[in-house]
Amino acid sequence: MGPPSRTRAGKASSGLAKGPLKGLKKSGPSYDPSRHSSSNPNNPLSSATSILDSDQAHRGLPRRDSASSAEDIAPEIVVWTESMNNASMEIDSPGSMTPSVMETVTTPSLTMLSLATPDEAVEEQGASLTSSLSTKLESSDLSSIPPSPASSKATTPIDIDSSKELPTQAARPSQTRDTPRRRYNIRPKVSIPSDLPAAEYAMQCIAAAESSRLNPYALHEEEYIMLRDHISHAQVTTYLNIRNGILRLFVWNPQIAVTREEAIGCAKDPRWFDVASVCFDWLVRGGYINFGCVEIQAPRKHANNKDSPVDGKRKTVVVIGAGMAGLGCARQLEGLFLQYSKKFRERGEEIPRVVVIEARSRVGGRVYSRPFTSRPNHVPESFTGKRFTAEMGGMIITGFDRGNPINIILRGQLGLAYRPLRPDTTLYDSNGKPVDLQRDQLVEKLYNDCLDRVSEYKFQHPSSKLIEGNRELIDEGKDSSAEAHKTIRQTEESTAAQPHSLPVSEQNIAPQVNRVPVSSDRATGRVHTEPGTPGALKAAYKAKLMGWSIKHSVDNDADLDIEPIAKEPNATLGSVVDKIIAQYRDIVDLNAQDYRLMNWHIANLEYSNAINYNQLSLQGWDIDAGNEWEGNHTMVIGGYQSVPRGLLHIPTALDVKQKSPVSSITYASENNGGPATVECEDGSKIEADFIVNTIPLGVLKHGNVKFAPPLPSWKSDAIDRLGFGVLNKVILVYKEPFWDEERDIFGVLRSPPNRHSLDQKDYASQRGRFFQWFNVSKTSGMPVLLALMAGDAGYNTEQTCNDDLVAEATGVLRNVYGSKVPEPIEAVVTRWASDKFARGSYSSAGPNMRVDDYDTMAKPIGNLFFAGEHTSGTYPATVHGAYLSGIRAASEVLDAMLGPIDIPSPLIIPKEAASLSLLKRKAIESKDPAQARKEAYEIALWDHVIAEIGLRPLKPNKPAVSAYIFYSKAHYEDARTACAAGRRPGKGKPSAIEVRVMSAKMWKEAAPEERKKFEDQADEHKRAHAKAMAEFNELAAEWDRKATALKEAYEREHPSLPSAEEIEIEERRERRSKRAVASYAESDAESEDEMMGV
Repeated sequence: MGPPSRTRAGKASSGLAKGPLKGLKKSGPSYDPSRHSSSNPNNPLSSATSILDSDQAHRGLPRRDSASSAEDIAPEIVVWTESMNNASMEIDSPGSMTPSVMETVTTPSLTMLSLATPDEAVEEQGASLTSSLSTKLESSDLSSIPPSPASSKATTPIDIDSSKELPTQAARPSQTRDTPRRRYNIRPKVSIPSDLPAAEYAMQCIAAAESSRLNPYALHEEEYIMLRDHISHAQVTTYLNIRNGILRLFVWNPQIAVTREEAIGCAKDPRWFDVASVCFDWLVRGGYINFGCVEIQAPRKHANNKDSPVDGKRKTVVVIGAGMAGLGCARQLEGLFLQYSKKFRERGEEIPRVVVIEARSRVGGRVYSRPFTSRPNHVPESFTGKRFTAEMGGMIITGFDRGNPINIILRGQLGLAYRPLRPDTTLYDSNGKPVDLQRDQLVEKLYNDCLDRVSEYKFQHPSSKLIEGNRELIDEGKDSSAEAHKTIRQTEESTAAQPHSLPVSEQNIAPQVNRVPVSSDRATGRVHTEPGTPGALKAAYKAKLMGWSIKHSVDNDADLDIEPIAKEPNATLGSVVDKIIAQYRDIVDLNAQDYRLMNWHIANLEYSNAINYNQLSLQGWDIDAGNEWEGNHTMVIGGYQSVPRGLLHIPTALDVKQKSPVSSITYASENNGGPATVECEDGSKIEADFIVNTIPLGVLKHGNVKFAPPLPSWKSDAIDRLGFGVLNKVILVYKEPFWDEERDIFGVLRSPPNRHSLDQKDYASQRGRFFQWFNVSKTSGMPVLLALMAGDAGYNTEQTCNDDLVAEATGVLRNVYGSKVPEPIEAVVTRWASDKFARGSYSSAGPNMRVDDYDTMAKPIGNLFFAGEHTSGTYPATVHGAYLSGIRAASEVLDAMLGPIDIPSPLIIPKEAASLSLLKRKAIESKDPAQARKEAYEIALWDHVIAEIGLRPLKPNKPAVSAYIFYSKAHYEDARTACAAGRRPGKGKPSAIEVRVMSAKMWKEAAPEERKKFEDQADEHKRAHAKAMAEFNELAAEWDRKATALKEAYEREHPSLPSAEEIEIEERRERRSKRAVASYAESDAESEDEMMGV
C-alpha cells in the first residue's frame, strides 16, 4: 500500500483537492513536482490566503473493515485493502523504491529529486561545503518591528520570567554534539522551483507558515531555545526562509510526507544543510509537517525485512481513548516511529508498538455522528453513499485558515465534503416575532461592553521573547548574507553585562498587547477580540457612542463602579457582569426585551463554555482569546465522525481495542522507561513502557479511574480547579422542512417565569433552553433541526424525559412558525453528563483556576503522558485543540524514547573555515551543466537586448486612491482628541489602534459635503494614475516589440547548443532508467518487481 504516486510531469497532482486516490496513475517513485511547480493554476498556494480551498466531492471506493470496530466506516472515507495492490487500481509505493543515494534529473521547467525517509540520508565523513548557485543576497540586522496583528494568531512566542533563566521544560529538548558531520549528496535549492519568481515563492512560504500556526517572521519558543547557542541574530532570516520553505512543501501537498532530502533542498547554500536537517527534525517531531493521514514509507533497504527479529526489546505505547486526541496521538506516533526507524535499529530495538484502548464500541469520543433510523423520501444526489447522521457532540469547524490542522486532514488528505455555515441569523422574541435588528445590535454592543469592562481583571500573561528576521528580505525570498561571530545567547549576555542594561530575560521582548471583546460569534458563542485598552471610556460616554440615549438625570461623566464587585470573595464572570448590567440600568433605559436579548447573548457564551457563566473564572474565562482560526465555519457532510474514522484507518488501520473501559493505571512516576500497566474493567491487563492518557476531564474528576501511585497534588489540584460542564442537544427530524431553508441558524429569546422581570437572576434557568437552532438538513441529508440546551438548561436536560423535551421544542417552533409545525418523525436527545465515559461536554475556566492550569494538565509524570482538549490552554474545548494535544503528547513520548534532537557544532560552517579551492570544486560538482548553460545564455541574451534598447520602462507606483486615507491623515489629531474624551483616569493615552478605529467611525458619520472634498482628491489621483498608466503601457508595448525582435535575432545568430558533457550525462540517465534505478518516475508498463530489481 502506498500514497499517491509522485508524477514526473510538471503538473500539480489533483489528489490534493479530491482525496487520497484521485488522479493517480501506475508509476514508480519519484520526486513530486506538485510540491514545487508553479505552472498549475489550481495550485492551493497560488495566493497567500488560499490554501487547500477546493470544495471536495467524495468518491465511493472500496472499504476495509476493521476487526476491532463495531461500526462500519463511513462510505466517504477511503480505506485501503490489501487486494488493491493487485487490482486494476494498482499503485506503487514510492518509499519502498527510494534509492539510498540521491540522484537528480533536470527538466526545462523544474528540478526533480528522488526521495528517502528522514533517517536514510547518506552519511559520510567530512563536512559538506558545497557552494550554492549564484544568488543575490542582502545583509540584514535583527528587525525591531513587532509583528502585525494579522500575524499574531500564527505566533507562539516564548514567555520569559524575568526572575529566572529561560524555561527549558516546555521546549523541545536538543543537544549539541561534536561528531562527524553528514555529507549530503544533494544540490542546493533543489526543492525551490526554478520557474517561480522569488517574491511569489516567498509569499507561498509565508502563507504556509501562517497555515502551520507559526510566525513566518519570528522564531518559535522552542526554536529560540534550540538555536540560541548556534546562530546569530543576522542568521535568523536565512533560518526562517528554510523553515518556511519546508512548511510549504507539506502544505502544498499534505498527502505526501516531506523527506529529509526535500527539506535540505530548501537551503540555498550547502553550509546551511545541517540547519535544514535540524529544522526538519524539529518540524517533524513537533507535528508541523507529516501529520494526519499521510503515508510514511519505511526505509527502502529495510522494507522487505521489517519483520525480521532485532536484538532488543520492542517497546509498547498504550494510548487510552480513541477520541480525536487519542487517535491523533496514535497516528502521529506510528508516523514518527517509521520516520525514526533507523534510530531504533541503531539502539537494537524494533519499531515500538502502539495500542489504543477505547471504552466504547466506536471511535471519536465526543465527536459522534449518530445515524438516523429514518430515511428521506428522496435521497439528495450529494448524499449518495453517505450516512444520514446528526452530530451529538463536536459539530462545527471554526474556520480552516490560519493553521487549523483539521484543514489539512479533512480537505487535504481525506477529501471529505463539507458545507460552510451561512452566518445570517434571525432572532425571534418569546412571542414569536422577529426582533428589531437595530435594537438587537444596540443590546449586543452593550453586552460586548460589559465583557470589555471585566477584561480589565483578566490574567496578565508574562511578556514574551520576539526574535525576528528581516521582514523585507523574507518577503522578497532573500537570505541574509551577514556573517556574525556572536550567537544570539552571546549577544544577549554581552548586552546584559553592560552597565544599566536589561537582563537577558527582558531583551527582545514583544510589546504587551491587551485584547478586548468587540463582537460575539452567533454560531459558536465565542467572543471575538481585538487589541485595545479594556474599559477605557466612561460608561455614559461609551453608551452614547454605541447609540444609546442616556437618562436625563445622568451626565456624560457617569461611570460604573466595578472595582468593589470584582474584588469580592468568590467573584466570577457571571456575578460581576450581572451587577454591571444592573448599574447600566441606572444610565440607560433597559426594558424586558433588552434583558431577554442580553440573556440570549449570555446563553450563547454559556454554550461556548458548556456551563453557567456564574461558574466561570473572572480572570481566565477567555484565556484562549486571540487564537481563533479564520475563514467560514463549516460542517462535514455525512458526519464529523468521518474525521476520526479516517485517522483510524488511513493509511493503515491502528490497533484499537474497543469495549475496554480502563479501571486503573499503574505508572512509573520517576522512570520514563516503564514499567507501566493498564488494567481494564474486565480484568485484562496491558503492559506498557509509556502511557498516553486522553481520558476526559469529567471522568478524571469523577474518579472512576485509579492511578498507582496516586497523581501528585499539583496535578490533582488542577483537575479540581478546571471546570467541566455540559452542553446538550435536541435533534428533530421531519418529513418536510417548514422553516426558512435559506438560513442555517436562528435564535429564540426565552422569558423568565415573570416575563417582564428586570432582575438578572430570574433569567438564568430559562435563557439557554432551545435558545439556538441549527438547520442541518444539508449536512444530515434529511430535514433536521438541532436545538441547543446551554447553561443550566444543559443540566436540566439530563433529568427531563424525551417526550417532555420534544413537546417543549415543538411549542417553541409553533410559537415562531405557527400551528403548521408537525410532530417530528424522529427525535434524538443527548445527555453527555450521564455518559460514564465523558461525564460532560468540554472543559472551562473554573472559578478558582490558575493561569497555568491547562499547562499543568499537559505535563507528564514519569512515563505517564496527558492529552485531550483539557490540556490545551491555547485551544481548549475544541476538536482541533484535542487533536493538537495528541500531537504534542506523541512528540513528548518520542523525545522520552530517543532523547533530544542532535545539533552538530558548529551548526553552520564559517565561510573562512573552508578553503577556496574546495568551495570552487564543490560548486563545480553541484552545478548542473544544462542549467548553467541556460542561465548563462539567458543572461547574455538580455544583456544584448538591454545594450540595444535600454531597460524596460518602470510601471508607475499605484497611488493612494481611497478617500478615507486622505480623510484619516487630515483628521488624525481630531480622532486622537475624540478618543481622549471621556477616558477614565489611569487608562493612559489612546493607542494607535484606538485612534484608527475612531477615525473610521468619524469617516462613516461625516456629512456628504465633508466627504466630497476627499473623494475629489482621491479621484484626482486616480485620473493622474490612469494617465501615467496609459503612457507606460504605450512605452512598454513598444519596448516589448523591440525586445522580442532582438531576442529572436539573437537566438538565430547565437543558438544555445548542449555541450558534450550534457550529452554524456543524458546518456547516463537513459542507461540508469533502463536499469530501473528508482531515482524518478518509471514507465507505467514496468512492474514494482522490475523497479526493485527483482
